[in-house]
Amino acid sequence: MKKLLLLLLIICIAQLNAQTCGTGGCNLADTNATGQYPVATFTTTNSSWSTVSTYMNAGNYTLFKVTNGDTYEWTYCSDYGGSQSWDAELTLFNNSNGTKLCYQDNCGRTNCTTAPYIRWTATFTGTVRLLTTVSGCTTNTGSPYSKLVWRDTSGTPLVQILGVDVYSGQGTINWTQVKNAGYTFAYAKATEGIGYTDGQYLNYAVNGVNAGVKMGAYHFARADLNPTNAGAINEANYFLSVAQPYIISCQMPPALDLEGSYLQTNFTSAQLTAWIQNWMTTVESATGIKPVLYCNPSTAAYVNNSLIPYPLWVDYVSGSSTTPPPNIGVWPTWTFNQYDWTATVPGIPGSSTDLDVYNGNMAMFTNWICATTNIKQNNLQNAFMIYPNPTNGQFIIETTATDTQTLEIFDVNGRLMLSKSVNEKTTIDATILTEGVYTVTIKTANGYANKKLVIVR
Repeated sequence: MKKLLLLLLIICIAQLNAQTCGTGGCNLADTNATGQYPVATFTTTNSSWSTVSTYMNAGNYTLFKVTNGDTYEWTYCSDYGGSQSWDAELTLFNNSNGTKLCYQDNCGRTNCTTAPYIRWTATFTGTVRLLTTVSGCTTNTGSPYSKLVWRDTSGTPLVQILGVDVYSGQGTINWTQVKNAGYTFAYAKATEGIGYTDGQYLNYAVNGVNAGVKMGAYHFARADLNPTNAGAINEANYFLSVAQPYIISCQMPPALDLEGSYLQTNFTSAQLTAWIQNWMTTVESATGIKPVLYCNPSTAAYVNNSLIPYPLWVDYVSGSSTTPPPNIGVWPTWTFNQYDWTATVPGIPGSSTDLDVYNGNMAMFTNWICATTNIKQNNLQNAFMIYPNPTNGQFIIETTATDTQTLEIFDVNGRLMLSKSVNEKTTIDATILTEGVYTVTIKTANGYANKKLVIVR
């Protein structure tokens, strides 16, 4: 997650078929002088990825015991904990008669395009031989080595729902490319503290959904600037004033991004829990949906268990989407894990995109994002006008609301510069404001809305 003012979760679905095998393959004789390595015959019923060896050479073959009906996977792809120092390929044989069973050269995944990945369902109980070669069925010896991993999925289809979270620093995003690359949803930064709106949020929120990506908004907490419970509520209300029109059923729920070294020094556990609870309750009351909490494992262990009802998005950078976070604090389970900060994703400029993984399959994911159908929405965004804008002195606020309203003006650092009650048409003296861009927020009994005001001198 990106920090402060310069600082989302597309989740990609990488669903692989029952078997992943290409045509062709190498021959049993394509081995180097080392031959069998490691020398053990491996067996497993574990669905978690485990390491065969971190010292594999091209020309090594390895033996594995398999059970009829079980589905096995082997790969050098880093997404699953492997590594590839040269362009490897894999060929699988029946060890008793030499029949070729499966072959793959390049799996084409974003982070390990040329790494091989085999998924094979056993048609017999016995031993298979897996041959590693350089692409083109050649061999090598010595350093550099590659790391081979494998697992037994016991016939369970592999469905990984991966994602990214983004902010304005990533510039213009081609969401169609993102979607076509296999990514399913995203979190985009909407607001920070009180008064700062991410400059790309509205573009991301609209264009992402139009491309078929499941979109969500997150708020970067500034509990250091607004440490009271009232401050948490004000931050939640500011977030709602920007993001609430885009919080709808079957998209991602809103999220609170809570990070910073000050959290455990400036707050007791009870104080921090209360701050989070006030933000969460305010957003949930306004939208009808439980927000998600993003934090690191240390913070997850620091807060009280009263926050367990809110889904946990944990920051555990492992480099692998299949490595579960080892510490989730008071939560019994996790919903998302942010496992990478430096990924390259088609359609997103640069090589510093955050990657996330959803803890479940596609059916669970769909049921979860569509579970809340009575989501409340804010219809005030077009209910007031500011003119003239830009202005060098006075300006007029005109609203369609008839109840008591409060106007607040914030500078780009989120500092409250002016607050006053207004009616349907009110003239505001802006001479106390210096030249720059400000956020104007209108609060009514029905909700919150904000717009930008430009002061020129």
